[in-house]
Order: sequence, then C-alpha cells, then structure tokens
Amino acid sequence: MRIDIRIKISGEIPFFSIGPMELLEKIEKHSSIKKATEAMGMSYTKALRIIRNAEKELGFALVISEKGGNQRGQTMLTDQGKQVLAAFQEFYSEVSHYARQCWEERYRFIFECGARVEKKD
Repeated sequence: MRIDIRIKISGEIPFFSIGPMELLEKIEKHSSIKKATEAMGMSYTKALRIIRNAEKELGFALVISEKGGNQRGQTMLTDQGKQVLAAFQEFYSEVSHYARQCWEERYRFIFECGARVEKKD
C-alpha cells in the first residue's frame, strides 16, 4: 500500500502538475524537448501543448530554444521556468510528506495488523 497524492494548479484550465514538472526536469537534464519526450515516452506535440498551456496561464515563458541545426540547438528553462519548477518540486514534496504523515497517524492500525506499506519519497 502507498498513498498517492495528485496536485494540479489551475487557471482557466489545469496547467501544472507532476507531469509538467517531470517534463521540465527532463528538459533541464537533456537540454532538449525532443530528448525529454523520448525519455518520458511522450509525443513532442503533447509536450509543446503542455508547455504552451502553462506559459499562457502563467504569463511568461518557461523554456527558451536556441536554433542550431544538427545536434547544436538546445532548449533551456528560463529563470522563471527554473523558479516554477523548484517551487512546485518543493511544494509537492512538502504536501506528499504531510499527507503520508497524516495517513500513517490516522491509519496506524493498518500497520499494526501487518499490512505492507510502501514508503515513497
């Protein structure tokens, strides 16, 4: 057993959650939207839609791309993109920790009955 938390930030539409967080993490790691989508098993078109929707709702760019032809172009997070990513990572971690703590306190009897519980940080 494990507790699974889902957090979505919404404006007119939901635009930021764990999926976009992971996408930005992969873009930062690979310096490429294409490589990020390949690592996630996501279509490039879907990734662009996620990024554009978030940018529209936030009112600023999350990524910046430099054109460069074969293997020379790259995509990086903007400073504001890095701030959004870091803030959501921290928020998600804190909420997950708090939820797990509350769950363990309220359902302690499950542990005492010998249930197997997966701890995920």
